[in-house]
Amino acid sequence: MTHALHLISRRRAVHGLAACALAPLMARAQAWPAKPIKITVAYPPGGVADAMARLLADKLAPVLGQSVLVDNKAGASGSIGMDAMAKAAPDGYSFGFSAISPLVLNPHLGKSPFDAANDIAPVASVIASPVLLLGTSALAAKDFKELVAAAKARPGALRWATSGPASLGHIVLEQVKAGTGVDITHIPYKGGGQQINDALGG
Repeated sequence: MTHALHLISRRRAVHGLAACALAPLMARAQAWPAKPIKITVAYPPGGVADAMARLLADKLAPVLGQSVLVDNKAGASGSIGMDAMAKAAPDGYSFGFSAISPLVLNPHLGKSPFDAANDIAPVASVIASPVLLLGTSALAAKDFKELVAAAKARPGALRWATSGPASLGHIVLEQVKAGTGVDITHIPYKGGGQQINDALGG
């Protein structure tokens, strides 16, 4: 399981993030930014979120005139990274980069270490990511119907990689299992990079 990304305008994303972060600080008549900015990514290096955050950081730095650092804090389907960001000083220098899972799904599936509604403020939507189901060339199935048939013929033999328990990919897997009655083995990862590498390797 991986994601295909459709980027909104880079210039729009960069300027939107900068403007949103700048507004409350300008109201206090403070010079901003006066020091490097940190973006906490809730997933490990090598995945989609990490790549997009680094692209954003590279574009933000010359616009803001300060270094923009990317700090990966992976685990618990993004909750560890978002918890670290939620507990950072609310000084306009700490931002988070995450999928919706730790903010929308995780709080409904178990105890979250932070309050997504009150501890985190939205700044900008940077990417839109539809869900794709991909398989290697070794998989005989050429469409979803054939995948279901293959799964029913070999219960538990097919493996479904996701970015972790309670991730969007995991939710989709459970929906597929419930809707078709198939038995597919869930293989959770901390992020997309290793997930994709292992999937390509079979």
